[in-house]
Amino acid sequence: MTKTLLLTLLFGFTASTISAQTFRLKRPVSDTIQTNGSYLFAEPAASISSATAHQGIDMDAVYDSVYAAHSGVIGFVANEGSCGLHIIIDDYWEAEKINTLYCHLDEAYVSEGDSIEAGDVIALSGNTGNSTGPHLHFEVRTGRHSGDSYTVSGGRKNPELWVAMEGMGAIYGKVPNAEEATRVNITPNPKPRPPYDTYGWSLTYTFANGIGSDRKYAENYAIGDVVPGEYTIISGDDYERKVVVEAGQVVDADAFTIPIENEPEIASEISLHQNYPNPFNPSTQISYSIPENSFVKLAVYDVMGKQVAELANRQMPAGTHEVNFNASELSSGLYLYRLTTDGQILTKKLTVIK
Repeated sequence: MTKTLLLTLLFGFTASTISAQTFRLKRPVSDTIQTNGSYLFAEPAASISSATAHQGIDMDAVYDSVYAAHSGVIGFVANEGSCGLHIIIDDYWEAEKINTLYCHLDEAYVSEGDSIEAGDVIALSGNTGNSTGPHLHFEVRTGRHSGDSYTVSGGRKNPELWVAMEGMGAIYGKVPNAEEATRVNITPNPKPRPPYDTYGWSLTYTFANGIGSDRKYAENYAIGDVVPGEYTIISGDDYERKVVVEAGQVVDADAFTIPIENEPEIASEISLHQNYPNPFNPSTQISYSIPENSFVKLAVYDVMGKQVAELANRQMPAGTHEVNFNASELSSGLYLYRLTTDGQILTKKLTVIK
């Protein structure tokens, strides 16, 4: 069966209708080094201790070689501020000024004014500045150099969509009217190859502080280092996409829109499902099903019967509902979660491990 015919049968479109782009920059670390997830890009300041949002990606480079992501001129080398020892490379992309930033370095092998080529070794990653351990913080910017004001929407670019491991792809999209930290699920696991262990979901953000999404992609979620294949992406009850990713492609999930034609199946009885994952740290998903509109209370209790968290306490429509439970404030141990509705009480156990 040809690829075009397969795509047509599966998704209702032909290969010629696929809108996919390619990666633009070289990966700044070895392909044996993991990226810590697209959820980091434009993380809102409210969710972290710093007054400034985290506006790049972190790579688990433990005193490893750092490579130039593109050709250009070394515009800045300094050891100061939250970045510690860092390098900025200046260049132009499609007549627009572009800068890449490499933070927390242990040693720099270049000086300001040096001309470099993509792939040149420029530094050794490290643990300088406000670093929780040796790693590389990497950003892609437009129209900015060190010290310049940088709050213009669209000025930063999402590095997960600009660099990738050899042979991998990326997916991006925009969940309409997404609230901060909306969950986006993708199946199957898009990152099963080493060095990744597991990856099941991403988050969208409202892009606080005027950061804005990547102007080129206009996304509010992105999934990088995706193994070529076919994927289903779901967020909430109304957003579902099926995509096909090939090696080296950056794919717009919203170009693969499929209508949700079937009504969701309604449970015939009230049920409380086992949380997943379990044991967990710090978050897990709890789902329950109700056959009709009901007032629902879902809460978590310690083994002494004290309520430690309330996850739902309101009228809910019929169907299956999923709630994220973050236990970062709780100690390790066994807890109970209880669903109360229409006079029925269902209870299950969960385990927090830290």
